[in-house]
Amino acid sequence: MAKAGLDVGELLLKIVTGETGEISKVDYAPQKPDFIENSAITDMEMPLKRSLPEEEGVSSAFLTSLIKNLAKNRECRMHKIMVLRHGNVIAESSFAPYKLDMWHVSYSMCKSIVAMAIGILVSEGKLSVEDKLSDIFSAKISRFAFLKKTIKVKDLLTMSSGADFNEAGAISGNDWRKSFLEAGSRFEPGTQFDYNSMNTYMLSAIVTEITGDSLFRFCKERIFNPMGIRRIFWESCPQNITKGGWGLFIRTEDMAKLGQLYLQNGKWNGEQLVPEEWVKESVSHQIETGKDDNEHYGYQLWINDDRPGSYAFNGMLGQNVFVYPDIDMIVVTNAGNSDIFQTSPMAVTIREAMKNLEVSNIALPKDFKAQSELNALCRSLSGQTSSFPVITSGGWKKRAVTMTSGRPKRKVAEFESKRSSFKASVASYNVRNENMLISTWLHKLNGHVYELENKNLGLFPIMMQVVHNNFTDGISKIGFRLFDSNFFFIDIYEGTQIYSLRCGFGGKSYVNTINMHGENYKLSMSSVCTTDEYNRLVIRNEISFLEEACMRTFNIYFDDNASDREDKKGTFIHPSVPSGIELRLNETPGTDILIDTMTSIAPEGLGGMQGRIFNKIVKGGVKDFLEGAMKNTIQPSVRGHLIS
Repeated sequence: MAKAGLDVGELLLKIVTGETGEISKVDYAPQKPDFIENSAITDMEMPLKRSLPEEEGVSSAFLTSLIKNLAKNRECRMHKIMVLRHGNVIAESSFAPYKLDMWHVSYSMCKSIVAMAIGILVSEGKLSVEDKLSDIFSAKISRFAFLKKTIKVKDLLTMSSGADFNEAGAISGNDWRKSFLEAGSRFEPGTQFDYNSMNTYMLSAIVTEITGDSLFRFCKERIFNPMGIRRIFWESCPQNITKGGWGLFIRTEDMAKLGQLYLQNGKWNGEQLVPEEWVKESVSHQIETGKDDNEHYGYQLWINDDRPGSYAFNGMLGQNVFVYPDIDMIVVTNAGNSDIFQTSPMAVTIREAMKNLEVSNIALPKDFKAQSELNALCRSLSGQTSSFPVITSGGWKKRAVTMTSGRPKRKVAEFESKRSSFKASVASYNVRNENMLISTWLHKLNGHVYELENKNLGLFPIMMQVVHNNFTDGISKIGFRLFDSNFFFIDIYEGTQIYSLRCGFGGKSYVNTINMHGENYKLSMSSVCTTDEYNRLVIRNEISFLEEACMRTFNIYFDDNASDREDKKGTFIHPSVPSGIELRLNETPGTDILIDTMTSIAPEGLGGMQGRIFNKIVKGGVKDFLEGAMKNTIQPSVRGHLIS
């Protein structure tokens, strides 16, 4: 494990010192297919039924309050939410620019699916939770110099293997199975909880060893296809073993189906896909975690204390399936926040709300007003309509909706109509002014290109580069092209690629597709053009990666070369073409979570020279320097000079 730990420090240093290209020890090959949109395959997906909340015994007002609280807290950084009761969808919303129908990275949420596959093999007598890895991989013992003969399948399921080969292995080389089997132990297997994604990877390797097929293909045949889960993809390691503990792209509705499958004790449309006894065993207390927020763990899922019997399929940055058996409800989320387990404001908001929720076992009286408000809120958040107050960085802009003292309701309606009209006029005026500003500038910038002084920045956030082992070749130049009065293009020269990103005015979003080393990723580009306090033109860009949990800001400041020049009348003169730019980047989730994630996978107690080097890099006196360098890497500022 010492080598893997050293590789973590080495990769960190390569990132902060600006190395680009294939800087990982893991061979890269493109895998991810394009997401299928509006395809005939949707006819095979068997969508969940939709129902009104009151028909399922839940108040629409409760759901409106919950979604509103999640939306107004910027730390939640919501992408999508779906709520089920009795197997029916009673509330669903995306948060623009994200779309409910598009798949989303799930991170560790998919660990729970791996346990389902293991349960199927156990029920068929092909595997036992008491089986040892030394027996399962007996044909490979001599080749792998097996050192950990006591680890059982159950130890992998309960995150208690004690293996000294953890997540660092994902960036330390190509043969993860060999490295796991050769690594030493941190403690006696089965005696302590130690969250380690490589335990899940080894469960995936076990499925392959027994069936001769990948975990992904096994799950497609035995779980996904029978449930109508068709648009799904799972990454594999360089040896074509499904990653298991991460790497799954899945739609929100399909996440909800998997939660519902467990609520139904493994049965779907009358067919027992996952054995009932296995489901019950999986969601029971298997091991104490030592964590205050989640004290118990089952088989690759977290046992929560929100309500009796509640549990969660959990993935970092806000990918969750919260299951509440006592009230037959499920809450599914996709987000891009700082959550590692279930401690973020998003998770706390949901869990506290669900803890106190009272439901009815019979249908509630229809509440057309509450239902309309919930529908309007969800449509507004998803960008389908502006029929509900919009959310800004400062929170909700509330409006009067009831009669005030001495003021007739008709007057309130007139006031609201006038204020709405005034706000629309102001917005329209601002957009027109911005259009004039950017059109004037872009006519000057049209066709011009700027070369960057430092060429180690990437369009991909660093988090995505590390997780997908897809590292940037570095942005060398940025160009600008005015298409018409409605939108323009920013051309990003990265390696041998030119990414032409379509941008609008006034924050209007456009969906772009970029090909990063053979893999296509969809992103939404939202641009606002303004001037700063020095009267410099600024193009502020917000890039949301629609299949991911990450977002990047990409702001461009243009030099004012004529700031000290005036005409004879003292009027300020703009230069024809700015000779320089300043590029400022940032990404979310940002520095803290990346540092925590990278350093948390560092092994404890490395010995010898490697241990001393690694501890010097990460845990010694250089730690502050490393964190500062990482912050500058995530939030860089770089100059560019006009070349054409």
